[in-house]
Amino acid sequence: MQINKLAITNFGIYYGRNEFIFGNKKDRSNIILIGGENGTGKTTFLSAIKLALYGPLFLGYKSANAKYIDFIKDKINIYSRAEGNKMAGIEMHFTLYNNGEPENYYIIRQWQLTRETVKEHLQVYKNDILLTDNQMEEFDHFLRRNLPPSLFDFLFFDGERVQQYVLDSRFEQNIKEAFMTLFNLDLFDTLKEDLLKYLKQDNIFTSLTQEQREYTQIEYDLRNQENVIRSLEKRIAELREQMKDIQVKTRELEREFSNKGGMIAREREALNEQLFLMEQEKKQITEKIKEATAELLPFVITQKLLQQTVTQIETEERVERYNALKEELNNETFPLLFKELSRHFHITDSEGREAATSFAEALKEKLFQSIKPAGINFDHFQFIHQMNSEQKQTIRNLFHQVRHFDGKRIDEWFAKIHQLTDEIYTVKKRIEHSLTDESLKDMINKLNEHARLHEQIKYEIEANTAKLFEAQKFYQELIAKKEKLQKRIRQAKKDENIFELCQKLSRVLSRYQEEQVKKYLGTVERYFLQMFNSLMRKGQFLNSFKIDPQTFEITMLNHSNRPIFKHSLSAGETQLFFLSLLWALLKASKRQIPFVLDTLFGRLDRTHKENLIQKYLPIAANQVIILSTNTEVDEYYYNQMKPYIQREFSLRYDRSSNRVHIDNHYFFQKVGI
Repeated sequence: MQINKLAITNFGIYYGRNEFIFGNKKDRSNIILIGGENGTGKTTFLSAIKLALYGPLFLGYKSANAKYIDFIKDKINIYSRAEGNKMAGIEMHFTLYNNGEPENYYIIRQWQLTRETVKEHLQVYKNDILLTDNQMEEFDHFLRRNLPPSLFDFLFFDGERVQQYVLDSRFEQNIKEAFMTLFNLDLFDTLKEDLLKYLKQDNIFTSLTQEQREYTQIEYDLRNQENVIRSLEKRIAELREQMKDIQVKTRELEREFSNKGGMIAREREALNEQLFLMEQEKKQITEKIKEATAELLPFVITQKLLQQTVTQIETEERVERYNALKEELNNETFPLLFKELSRHFHITDSEGREAATSFAEALKEKLFQSIKPAGINFDHFQFIHQMNSEQKQTIRNLFHQVRHFDGKRIDEWFAKIHQLTDEIYTVKKRIEHSLTDESLKDMINKLNEHARLHEQIKYEIEANTAKLFEAQKFYQELIAKKEKLQKRIRQAKKDENIFELCQKLSRVLSRYQEEQVKKYLGTVERYFLQMFNSLMRKGQFLNSFKIDPQTFEITMLNHSNRPIFKHSLSAGETQLFFLSLLWALLKASKRQIPFVLDTLFGRLDRTHKENLIQKYLPIAANQVIILSTNTEVDEYYYNQMKPYIQREFSLRYDRSSNRVHIDNHYFFQKVGI
């Protein structure tokens, strides 16, 4: 395939009609160099090629559904729409080689926006003759068969994403799919599917034994289930890429929104959280003030009365203790005790008589006088409260709080409430401003739409992941059933019949396919090793490179025969690894497909850049399209690349006219056309 011309009209950043004319390869010149600063239309250029070829399949859809229509609607140039011109389109001229013979094709894919919906018009010319509907279906089938979107994506090199792509869990599967397509080895899978369909025909299927019918049905179900699993895995991968793109767009929009004084959702959420916390704190302080005024303040005001109550309680306790002791001493114990002591110590009065009774009475009277609480008029004293111990302690605690009550705390609480009230007002105004600013409404709507899409994609990923789990589980169950039936059929030793012939043919096809895979993989491995070692600054970096014919897992050994793992390669080495693999696949398959290289030199040092220019680009493909900024391919590298450049362009975005200008020269030199 060779791209000859691309015209983009009112699509994306391209306002009006914009043409890229490439022409044919001359001598060594195979490079088409397209330079432009960020935001001048390099990515849209690539999308236009893929969209022209595949239409809805560009997004993974079989037909133009609502999501595809929304995508196209969003891509129609806003300045063209403002002028009332709601037509956009992509035209692509390219050459396909069929059995060595060139066939010139011309695709016109246009979109007309009417009443918020989009209608697509497609025309395909072959050698200047418009294809009929049936011929267009055949062409579409041919294109999907020889250059499916998955292969197109695999052959597109993005230096910014290549490391992520290589380390992705689906990388080996992507290599396998590209390999099988490039070498036409997926035809064997198609043949085996055709055999199954043949066995499923009524006149054939009914002639089989019950076990053979079950086996055939399981084989058929397994094929379908494999397609379901591949489709789900692909869809999940696409959704994850879409989610990443939405996240990037959201971050860019948030930055722009913030720069213009707007407030992004996360900021609003943080302010609302701050608002909630401040209102909660204000509520808590208010409750403290209420509690203090309702429970403590009345007693602070009547502190003297509370003091009298405490004093009365303490006096009542002293009187109670005195009365209790006096009552205890008045019983028979005290007189008997003194009587016994007086006998023992021979206590007598002045006349020599035993003095136990009189002594005891005198001592008791003196003792009562000594322990009698001072300051209490027992003749007029009255018990008022007569509280229990718990009630007394409550009154004492209350009195303690009243004595230590500090009015400054309440002042501080009121001051804090005033401060919080001001802060709450300020935050509310900020939120209000961000929601009512008319100039930011479009951005808010876009941010909300991105958030909605993000949640929708997240939900779809979760749903498809659950479906994938069930599909894989069912697939394993079918495998187990198939193995059991296979054993039973072999044990039955049936005579040769259609079923046995189809099974043998299927096994032969599988073995032949396996042999061809091993054969072509050997060639790919040899070419890869040759290119990768020539590009590496370290010389003979790898001693061995192997791809497993079943799993397509890659094994690499260095010159010391120690394993090298993909994740251990630097960003620059990963780029060279992937570029070498792309070249090896195309070289071994002898396919001529354009290479599109974006951000090629971003992660490479000077030596690696020079190796790429001298050893890789001249032989990479008949058509190598390089998208670059003036800092990636600067004047030094441009001059080194110059002998291999077929056509060169530079993109300039003119803000005064809102147009992209396509100059027929690179940044550093003008070339006549």
